[in-house]
Amino acid sequence: MTQKKNSFLKDSFITLIRQVTSIIIGTLLIIILARVLGPELQGQYSMIIIFPAMLAMFTNFGLNISTVYYVSKEEVTFKDAFYSNFIVGMSLSAIAIVAGAIYVYFFGEMSFKDVDPNYFYFILLVVPIMLLNTFFQTIFQGIQDFKVFNTILVITQITNLIFVIILVVFLDFGLMGALYSFLFGHLVTFLFILSLFLRKYKINIRKARLDYPYLKKSFKYGFKSYLSNLVTFLNYRLDIYLVGFFVNPYAVGLYVTAVNIGEKLSVFTQSISTVLLPKIAAMGTEEERNQLTSLVSRFTLLFMILFGFAVFLGTDFIVGILGDKYEESSLFLKILLPGISLLAVEKVLSNDIAARGKPEINMYVSIFNVVFSTIINIIIIPKYGAVGAAITTTVTYSLSFFIKSFLFGKITGEVWSNFLLIKKQDVQLVKKIVKRQSFVKKLLRS
Repeated sequence: MTQKKNSFLKDSFITLIRQVTSIIIGTLLIIILARVLGPELQGQYSMIIIFPAMLAMFTNFGLNISTVYYVSKEEVTFKDAFYSNFIVGMSLSAIAIVAGAIYVYFFGEMSFKDVDPNYFYFILLVVPIMLLNTFFQTIFQGIQDFKVFNTILVITQITNLIFVIILVVFLDFGLMGALYSFLFGHLVTFLFILSLFLRKYKINIRKARLDYPYLKKSFKYGFKSYLSNLVTFLNYRLDIYLVGFFVNPYAVGLYVTAVNIGEKLSVFTQSISTVLLPKIAAMGTEEERNQLTSLVSRFTLLFMILFGFAVFLGTDFIVGILGDKYEESSLFLKILLPGISLLAVEKVLSNDIAARGKPEINMYVSIFNVVFSTIINIIIIPKYGAVGAAITTTVTYSLSFFIKSFLFGKITGEVWSNFLLIKKQDVQLVKKIVKRQSFVKKLLRS
């Protein structure tokens, strides 16, 4: 299958439009669950749904990242990637479910304080669906079909929201209704992806076979990214479990609400980062790669500083929509904003480094981050609670940004000002794009 060769700006714009939709839906979901469940059940819900995501992250072994890399470089066909990902995904899912059930049985009560272990057994049902969705979705990212790639994200959010309204708001099924909604959101997405492969791309699952050469090099390349993404995920989510362990689910509810709102900021830059990985991997010269990433990181940093400042000023209003019980979440969000803003740029640089075939660099930085943040969290959370977790998160994200900026400069030979400070020609570029209204209209029609 021939890859689509859309422009970087067009792909980013298409991705941005769909991810803005995802932000709106995700925000509605946060508001509804926060108001209906309350902080304590919201905290329990967050700890429960992170569990299958963590299992999927532990068992994907980087196949999702290597799929993007090798499909974008046309070293594996669309169909071969699907067949291999399907077989491996089913196998890894079985391992993840068994491992998850064993962990809950032996360590559930100790690890998930004040949460019924039966909820964790139930949510294991979503693990194979999440894992296969990730493996299949990255195929579309690899062929740079970002319309489908981002439609998948929106379907999950919309389905989840619809079922939350039905099961949690109208039928008052509470926490269990929220978990069913989470499961159904991923299930409908899986069925959509599978039907797309079967109907549009004529995939025949009965012909599924393993492409051993592809898998061998995929696991070799992907394992480096796997370790990096794994420890990065732990860095993003371990603090939630630590707050639950040292404090209680109520504090988790307040903290995770601030985290969820803050992460919506990074969706704007994820649209660019998502497109950047396959684009960089497919580019021929170092100069082209340096110019593209430097341009993207400059705009990302400026945008996140301005947007983050605007959100900081409106934090009390934003959190106020959730109700009086979430008043403390406003403080947590204000503390998190500087780190989240810098993390957006760090992700751009990380994707560039991975696309150059050096994912192990991201891995080493991620390992340092998770060790650093875990140690600080264990020291500070028992004394300062969720405030301590928010401070640690911002410090860790900021430190990671500075480390990645230094390493990116070393790898590319670019000075910091080239990829962090807006230049005169950038302003001229923006003016040129704004003047070309027909260009923007064309993008919107896409």
